[in-house]
Amino acid sequence: MEKIKAYGIALYLIQHKTIKILLCKSVKSNEKWGFLKGCQLDNETKEETAIREFEEESHILVDKKYLETFLIQENEEKDIGVFLVNGRNISNLDKFFYKDILHTAYLSWENSKVKFFDIKNLPPIKKKQNQLILKVVEILTKNLL
Repeated sequence: MEKIKAYGIALYLIQHKTIKILLCKSVKSNEKWGFLKGCQLDNETKEETAIREFEEESHILVDKKYLETFLIQENEEKDIGVFLVNGRNISNLDKFFYKDILHTAYLSWENSKVKFFDIKNLPPIKKKQNQLILKVVEILTKNLL
């Protein structure tokens, strides 16, 4: 049996020497957070999946040309991969947020909350993404600070 593949976007912002990343808490999750992502459909590339799922969960459309580094965490049943995307490349990003929280008008039925977090102060992360978040933080810290 082939493993499930889920892809998404790790949207980040650099503000005042801090780096923030966008995470979501699904309606099924107690207190664990993760990236906005979803399962790959037949004949879909990982890039197409990431862009489609991110838009479905946030209403924010990301142009393929802004996809940066791809990172993946391979798990027993489901591999999860994300592309880094710099939020400065997304026009009108501010209209989607109030104080780092996605407006409820843009919130997908799948998530109870979508929010930017400082990478130095992250919430509890889902087990299938805990190694992935460490890779994201490492790359952002090394390359941007």
